[in-house]
Amino acid sequence: MSWRLGKTPSTKEDSSPKPVRASGDDAAQSDLLAVSVVNARGLSLPSGKVLAEKSGNALQSKSLRDRQTFLPYVVLEFDKNEVLILASSGDLSAPQWQFTAYFDISRKTEVSLHVYLRGEAVAPAAATSFGIMGMFRSSTPKAEDQYGEQRKPMRDLMGENDVYLGTAKLVPSFESARAMDTWLPISGGTGQIHVQLAFKPQQGHSLSIESFELLKVIGKGSFGKVMQVRKRDTNRIYALKIIRKAHIISRSEVTHTLAERTVLAQVNSPFIVPLKFSFQSPDKLYLGLAFVNGGELFHHLQREGHFSEERARFYTAELFCALEHLHDFNVIYRDLKPENILLDYTGHIALCDFGLCKLNMGDKETTHTFCGTPEYLAPELLLGRGYTKSVDWWTLGVLLYEMLTGLPPFYSEDVSEMYRKILHDPLTFPPEVQPDARDLLTRLLHREASERLGYGPHGAAEIKSHPFFTKHIDWALLLAKKVQPPYKPGVQSTLDTSNFDPEFTSEPAQDSMVDESHLISAANQEQFSGFSYNAGAESVSNTPITSATNSYYTPAQTYTPITTLPSGQSGTVVVVTGVGPSETPDSYSWNYTAALSTLAPTVNSALSSSLAKSIDLRSSASNLEPDPTNLQLPSSFELYY
Repeated sequence: MSWRLGKTPSTKEDSSPKPVRASGDDAAQSDLLAVSVVNARGLSLPSGKVLAEKSGNALQSKSLRDRQTFLPYVVLEFDKNEVLILASSGDLSAPQWQFTAYFDISRKTEVSLHVYLRGEAVAPAAATSFGIMGMFRSSTPKAEDQYGEQRKPMRDLMGENDVYLGTAKLVPSFESARAMDTWLPISGGTGQIHVQLAFKPQQGHSLSIESFELLKVIGKGSFGKVMQVRKRDTNRIYALKIIRKAHIISRSEVTHTLAERTVLAQVNSPFIVPLKFSFQSPDKLYLGLAFVNGGELFHHLQREGHFSEERARFYTAELFCALEHLHDFNVIYRDLKPENILLDYTGHIALCDFGLCKLNMGDKETTHTFCGTPEYLAPELLLGRGYTKSVDWWTLGVLLYEMLTGLPPFYSEDVSEMYRKILHDPLTFPPEVQPDARDLLTRLLHREASERLGYGPHGAAEIKSHPFFTKHIDWALLLAKKVQPPYKPGVQSTLDTSNFDPEFTSEPAQDSMVDESHLISAANQEQFSGFSYNAGAESVSNTPITSATNSYYTPAQTYTPITTLPSGQSGTVVVVTGVGPSETPDSYSWNYTAALSTLAPTVNSALSSSLAKSIDLRSSASNLEPDPTNLQLPSSFELYY
């Protein structure tokens, strides 16, 4: 993920009106959405695919992991927050999930449920180790499993080999606190999925760094760092961008920073990383963003060399929608490149890093700031001429060329030589670039900005109507995210940071103290007035969503993790396998009474043999070994109460 801090333009920003605090209903909200995914009926594999022979035995296994491998899973998404939900029982056509997630509401947008089955559950003859939509191969090493066959690690099981079973979407009611209980039809597949939603207005409270659990460092720069964090009340995972005020003041970057916060608070595009909240301390600024962990487009492009035309077109079309949305707000982006484009859990793009964006850019407005990344700079910028929104269409052309061929069109390791090529060299194409792509690129990379495709008030419509897109893209479906991505990243869960640089993730996650010599004066603090923005929920009700048909909706975040059983207490113990509380795939509950030193299993038949052995449960009321006040579990399990 690219949360790179400290990019400084080559010259100081030209004067412009100071960004103002975001306004509107969303800016004043601090509400909560509870979504329960219950079960499904009528799911089926796509035509030509069949279940693996071992799936029947696996579904009867006592091992939770084996059952989950052969049952459909759901990626639940709300405003770029994604939660992986694993089934614990049922079968392909009727899996049971029984899971509730809470979301902070920053925008009134739809809830999406994407259903998949792992590639391992599909017969090799049908899957032939191809990825989603049968387009991409996997080269991930495999390991032996209990069946004596090759078994992929869990990370790959939730990756590009998985079979897409369909998507369900619903726009919640954000006006009524009355719970909704409904069956949603699956598009792109068969069957229905049972969900419940409840909108819960909350009384907002001020956020601080203490509102979050710091998990991992995922990015660093000269202005500060970005950390993966867990919001303590809702248990949602976010990327928290931490910026030192003294650093941006000393480098005249206050305007850029405030512009980034203003843009992120106002835009609402499915292809832009949304701002969830922002707050400040006397010495730091904090931007809370959706955590998107499918990796930078740069990472995937570097690994594969170049993309097929179909895949490049898909990413370019979604990026076009993001840039068009920004332009509608009179914002130019100015820094489009693979490092600033993320892939989400399901393979859609998410544009991030708005530190170089420029506000108040109407169709006739020009700006002169020399900023951006050398490979993507437009000729008018190099020549020192004023430039307009069309500079973003140039960079879109450069990016499309790079995705198709592996390098930007005028690339050179010598920056001066590269600038000369951008200004003077002819645009050439390798033979694999097809005619429609050549025509689009030639028109996007026209050196005269006024002749460039996309120039002027109706330019965006001209790009959309180009044959490169119109022969293949339904724009309405694309904008509604109803076009299945051609590639799905291999991501284990919303906690997965494997697509981030180990140089960062290996560092301790802590919010460092600021030396007194770097404290900000009262006059300088005035520059950050109105920075705080809190559209998310600030408190959580522990009341589960219930209905007449099903009342098991216990939110995982109400549990407290423990490594030993509490002495002298009574209650319920929950054993969660494999993952943390925000990613609960399944849970087993026992009534617990410390005085009697017993755990009475209520679902003993569902226990895996390894779990039963670890706590020595051999009957409905057996003594624990060792003493319950010091019960140790293996690392693959966690206890909550």
